Amino acid sequence: MTSTTLEPSCPECGTQLATAPDEAPWCSACEWNLDHFPGEPRYSWFWNRMAAADRRAGYRSDRLLAESTDPEPVGRNDYRVLVGISAVVMAAMVAAIAGGLWLIVAGGPFWPIVIGLLLLGFAAVLRPRFQRFKPLLTTSYQVEPAQAPTLYEVMERIADRLETPRPDAVLITFGWNAGVLTTGPRPRRVLILGVQLLLALRPAEVVALLGHELGHLKYADTRRGLLTAPARDSFGRLSELIRPPAVSPWELGPSIQLAGLLIWQLTGGVVSWLLFAVHVAINRLSARDQRTVELRADDLAARAAGTEAALRLVDVLAAVPVLTGFVQHHVPKGEAALRWRRMLHAVRERESAGAPARRQLSIRTEASLFATHPAPGRRHQWLSARPPQVSAVHLTESEASALEQEFKPYAEALHRTMLKEIVHD
Repeated sequence: MTSTTLEPSCPECGTQLATAPDEAPWCSACEWNLDHFPGEPRYSWFWNRMAAADRRAGYRSDRLLAESTDPEPVGRNDYRVLVGISAVVMAAMVAAIAGGLWLIVAGGPFWPIVIGLLLLGFAAVLRPRFQRFKPLLTTSYQVEPAQAPTLYEVMERIADRLETPRPDAVLITFGWNAGVLTTGPRPRRVLILGVQLLLALRPAEVVALLGHELGHLKYADTRRGLLTAPARDSFGRLSELIRPPAVSPWELGPSIQLAGLLIWQLTGGVVSWLLFAVHVAINRLSARDQRTVELRADDLAARAAGTEAALRLVDVLAAVPVLTGFVQHHVPKGEAALRWRRMLHAVRERESAGAPARRQLSIRTEASLFATHPAPGRRHQWLSARPPQVSAVHLTESEASALEQEFKPYAEALHRTMLKEIVHD
């Protein structure tokens, strides 16, 4: 668990430093030394340098986002670049299909056909991929309006207040996560809620969570993901496709070691590395764009549930590493939801004094340009700096109680799964 103790004063502002177990001290006032990223002993010197560089860049980027005053802090230029790259990738796919078919139909008997087939294979690598709905059901439960009428009614009210689309399907998983995605070539909006996260939240915070996720639907953020997916994924797939095998040519026959494999390792390895470097650069740009989108959704969470509830939601997200250890199988059958909820809320109360330290520490531990979300600490700073908002959607005590009952079956299903895993082990 994270805790703070009094340490020597900050050399920059004189404030006493805060500490956490196994972490370098930092200043809670001016954030001195919060960007200290020591290397992991199990990694190489080169990897530690690369990881530290990424974390420093992510730290600076998150800080700029937190200081933004734009009511809609969306990286429009990043998004346009990503969409432009995706358009080029899709044009290359169409050209490869057309060229491949022409060579197969109108070309000669051998080499034109071979080249045509290679072009079609290249197009297959670049083809867009769509998330399918049915595979999601293997790890989640679909919730129909008749099974959770209060949840659907609350979502309806939030959607009305925020003027957002409604999800086409609601799934509940066993995790600590929540999100929205689009499935299939004919877009189907899917809202995913993790039951453990729902148990840890109070009613107003559930409203904030739903407001955040429906906020993504308001601005078609899932469509952003579809439009930028070719740019984000294609270069990585090509890099993996031509990456040489991790086999020394000296382990193979003399003819192979002197010719084919050696050439492949030299040329293919260089090309694969270059493609992967492009893949990394594009995904860093994409992550920066995605993180700005998350702040806009946080603003809608505050509009739905009020700023205080939205800030408490962010605190829960920062406390997830602490809370996860308290969802255990040692509860009576049929009482998992009740016992886990009481335990999680009690832990939240007990650890409330350490919430500021956890928030700030998340700025260090979750700093990365590859992160899709800004660190909870930066999200908290950004929301705190905005004009406070009152909740647009209020839950009565009966509605809050009904929501708890609607989440109960999924907590019990998680409990049964835990017990089965113990038996199998």
